[in-house]
Amino acid sequence: MLDDGDGILYNKWNQFREGYQLRILFLINFAGKAGTEKYVENLVRIFSSAGNECHFAYNIAGELSEKMAERGIPCLQLDMGGSPLAAARRLAEYCRGNKIEVIHAQYPRENIIALLSLRRYSAPHVVYTNHLTIRSGLKWRLLNRIFTPKDHRIIAVCREGRDIMVENGVCPERIEVIYNGVEPEKHPVRDLSVRPELGIGEGEFMLSILARYAPEKGLFFLLDSLAELKKLTDRPFRCVICGDGEQFDAVKQKAAELGLGDIVVQTGYRNDANRILRASDLYLNTSSCNEAMSFAILEAMNCALPLVVTDVGGNRDLAETNIRCGFVVKYGDAAGFAGAIHRLMEDESLYRQFSADALRKISEEFDLEKLAWDVYRAYQ
Repeated sequence: MLDDGDGILYNKWNQFREGYQLRILFLINFAGKAGTEKYVENLVRIFSSAGNECHFAYNIAGELSEKMAERGIPCLQLDMGGSPLAAARRLAEYCRGNKIEVIHAQYPRENIIALLSLRRYSAPHVVYTNHLTIRSGLKWRLLNRIFTPKDHRIIAVCREGRDIMVENGVCPERIEVIYNGVEPEKHPVRDLSVRPELGIGEGEFMLSILARYAPEKGLFFLLDSLAELKKLTDRPFRCVICGDGEQFDAVKQKAAELGLGDIVVQTGYRNDANRILRASDLYLNTSSCNEAMSFAILEAMNCALPLVVTDVGGNRDLAETNIRCGFVVKYGDAAGFAGAIHRLMEDESLYRQFSADALRKISEEFDLEKLAWDVYRAYQ
């Protein structure tokens, strides 16, 4: 929560919540169900409830566009797969007709379309959030040098993301690091009711990971680490993987080959991920790249779960920087990853400390209200 000591800024936030209205359009290509969509959904919910007029523009329909429609948010389906100029022209028409004051673009292509739209309707501030930690090729570095100085503000969701954006030609003077956030749980409640549904027995140590079955999520590395963990302990444990994607069957096959068929539980995509987290003992992230600031990790911390994560993107910011609530291990070090899990399985005192500090860190550094205020301030 914000502190009264913030003075003028705090008063401005209160004024905003009491009815200052801003017309904001959120722009995203794929309105799916991943972390970026959660970021947009949270901001729309908070800003709308505070009296702002939110709009939503997307190209490919999905879970987020359905949620926006259910919420009554005005939506524009915009073809962003063809000519950027044509998309920009249509976007400008919509913004002019609805007197949009801020276009909040997610990802590089959306940002360029938003900036091109200013040629036909120059009123909005364009704010761009980059959710990626990918090093760009020459084409995008040149485009970034040309276009990003025209952004009103650029948001990086982690420190590594900022550094990579600068390498990618993004205008450094426009960049501000604003971490993702969640609504802090003061006293999270353990709920083991989902365990029997998953076939997890009483007393089994439950690891969990929420991840798409995509190469960058490192699920084969996860299996190698679990095989190493099996050598280290006689304590029964299970690892629940929630998600879907193209590598689902391949992961299942490799788990069987490694003798992990009775240890790995593949649930597919779940709408009740919070139940999984509340039933878990430890949260894992095995990504090899492209992990900026994981909402899944934040939600796990909010359920008082210690972490074992790979050293990519914002994972170190979450697990170790300032307040430590987990271990960070180099991607590919299966023995090291297994050893970190094993330590938290065996060291009850350390486990309790990391659990308490995960909650403290959410409250002090990753409060969703702070995220909303910082983003709102970036619009000005």
